[in-house]
Amino acid sequence: MEKRLNVELLTLKVPPLVQMLVVALVMWLAARFLDTGETYSTWQGLFLIIILAAGMTVVVVGVVTLYKMGTTIDPRDPSRASKLVTVGIFSYSRNPIYLGLLVILIAWNIHLYSLYASVGLPLFIWLVTKLQIIPEEQQMGSKFGIDYFDYCEKVRRWL
Repeated sequence: MEKRLNVELLTLKVPPLVQMLVVALVMWLAARFLDTGETYSTWQGLFLIIILAAGMTVVVVGVVTLYKMGTTIDPRDPSRASKLVTVGIFSYSRNPIYLGLLVILIAWNIHLYSLYASVGLPLFIWLVTKLQIIPEEQQMGSKFGIDYFDYCEKVRRWL
């Protein structure tokens, strides 16, 4: 009998920040053990800083928006959301915090300067979508009904 990892057991239990850190470690290991150790130029370093700052800004703006709207920022229990937030950065992405974490991982990949480490980017998208976003969408749809479904029609999941 074949044993398989049941990712459903991890749904809404592993916060996206932890998922990002695990993927960052996988990316580092890939770069460390599979790449040649080439370094990047000053321009790439500057680009890295700009990308990192953009990702951090998106995360902070998303968190501050949720806080100002008086709803939960805890991703483990989306049923605690008291309001459907559709303003500000949430009018461009339904998941700006996760998008910001992805942009931070892109900066990390630039720092690692590794094609092998790039595998972490689609891995993070898959993990967050499967373990966090889809379950959140189900709960938000149940809680906010037609307003949430209208929002989903107008605003994309990622960008």
